[in-house]
Amino acid sequence: MSQRQPKTSYWQEAPTPRGQLVLIPTALEELIPQDHPVRLVDEILDQMDWTDWEAAYNGGFGQPPIHPSVMAKILLFAMIRRIRSSRNIEYELKHSIDFIWLSSGRRIDHSTISDFRRNNSDAVKGIFKQMVKLAINLGIANLSELCIDGTRILADANKYKTWTAKRLAKALEELDAQIDEALETFEVNDACDEDLIGQDVSADRLPAAVANLKSRRSQLAAHLETVNAMDEVRRKNGTKGPAQLPKTDTDSRILPNKEGGYAANFTPMATTETQSGLIVAADVLIGNVEHHEFATIVDCVANDFGIDIKRVMADSAYTTGKNLTAAEEKQIELIGPLAETNRENNSAERSDLTEPVAADQIGQLPVNPQTKRFDKAAFVYDEANDCYYCPAGKVLSHRMTENTTHGDGSPVQRKVYTCFECEGCTLAGRCRKNVKPKDEASSSEASSQESSEATSSDKRAGKRRGRKPGPPRGRETMHDEHEGARRRQRARMETPAAKEAYSRRQHFGETPFAVIKSTLDMRRFLLRGIAGVNQEWRWAATGFNLKKIMSYLAKLRAAAATQALGTAN
Repeated sequence: MSQRQPKTSYWQEAPTPRGQLVLIPTALEELIPQDHPVRLVDEILDQMDWTDWEAAYNGGFGQPPIHPSVMAKILLFAMIRRIRSSRNIEYELKHSIDFIWLSSGRRIDHSTISDFRRNNSDAVKGIFKQMVKLAINLGIANLSELCIDGTRILADANKYKTWTAKRLAKALEELDAQIDEALETFEVNDACDEDLIGQDVSADRLPAAVANLKSRRSQLAAHLETVNAMDEVRRKNGTKGPAQLPKTDTDSRILPNKEGGYAANFTPMATTETQSGLIVAADVLIGNVEHHEFATIVDCVANDFGIDIKRVMADSAYTTGKNLTAAEEKQIELIGPLAETNRENNSAERSDLTEPVAADQIGQLPVNPQTKRFDKAAFVYDEANDCYYCPAGKVLSHRMTENTTHGDGSPVQRKVYTCFECEGCTLAGRCRKNVKPKDEASSSEASSQESSEATSSDKRAGKRRGRKPGPPRGRETMHDEHEGARRRQRARMETPAAKEAYSRRQHFGETPFAVIKSTLDMRRFLLRGIAGVNQEWRWAATGFNLKKIMSYLAKLRAAAATQALGTAN
């Protein structure tokens, strides 16, 4: 008969009951495998110089602080683990063995973590630079070729609660009425009884209620200036509708989302090197102004790391005339297409510009998608004679030079070229909205105006009749002082070397944003204001680089271990 005892329960029993005492204690070091990623985080950050961080602490009084390297390790490891909330990090420090190992068992509350991250927004730049220099020393980064790009990340703001110029003007009127009412009430009470304001209150100090209203009014007035400036930009660009400023975070802007639709967004920037894709510069901008920062970003990278940048790759938003000229002055090859109508199979490019485009090739001329008429690309510039030739073979001569401004407000000179032979042209309907030449049309309007103003003085009528009209003006085109740089860029982008380089732009330019948004879970900022979101973005960029270096070291050591095993066998 079998001596085995029957099971008391069908289910497996716990190997270590919760109430059982452990005879041999286990060290934290034994609980983390040697190839665990947290060990690489600890090792890499131990190589950084923390002198600047330590200088911010005063060791003369109070409890001994936690070393800044420990706090930074916790924050960056949490970023890699897709944990952004300081409360969630506090939880992990109490319950996750890898966090407990990294902090050596410290119990750190969420407010300490949040304050450290907020107070060291500028200091983290130093660790960011040290990581890039470490990558250069390891041979996994080469900053002579860069890629610049920007993206959109949602602000912590309600897109339905916005200020417009009209709403702000109404709010200021209501606030002015409240201030007047509060001051009037204060004066009446003061006249009735001087003791109401207190004997120890300064006579030149406003009452608290009035002071708060005054502060609120100054904020609204500043917002109104911002909205008015935004409206002016929209007017110049021909954008319909009033500008909207989010109330929740007035540093954000209503911009198109990458996923579709519109919402309050910021514009984070990332400049990457094209060997391993490390981020070498990171910043957040307000509004859709990323193309204005090209020269600033290039200069900062060159100065921070002491390198000569040979090539920069960017999309068509950055290949503005101003940026192309700046790149040529810095002897940098800017690789990117121009933001213009497609010029492929452009029949306007012909051997004899004085001859009209062949009738069977008129349909191949570039057409502007907005106006539905011949685009500027259909007019070929003759640099030797400083003029343009239209598809009909007629000359657009230089008529005037005017001073204007770029989108960022910087001055620029612009040349205007005009055709005086449009009258009777068979292509006029496809070239101009108003087929009549400008002077002829304006003359007709002036004649009708004169006939309707029969009561005008004979002197004024005589002056108008005696004016000698110039030749009728037709189609106009123009270019600014950067047109030469655009033509050279257009020719450069036709070369095989430029096409090959630009084919790599998307990978190195877009990958950091994809990783930060998906792997690091940053699709929306947690903080408000440009200072707060800049702080978040710097920590995210540092975490991205740390992850890159960790991956490189892990592969290197795995290969070394495989080689050692093969040698042993």
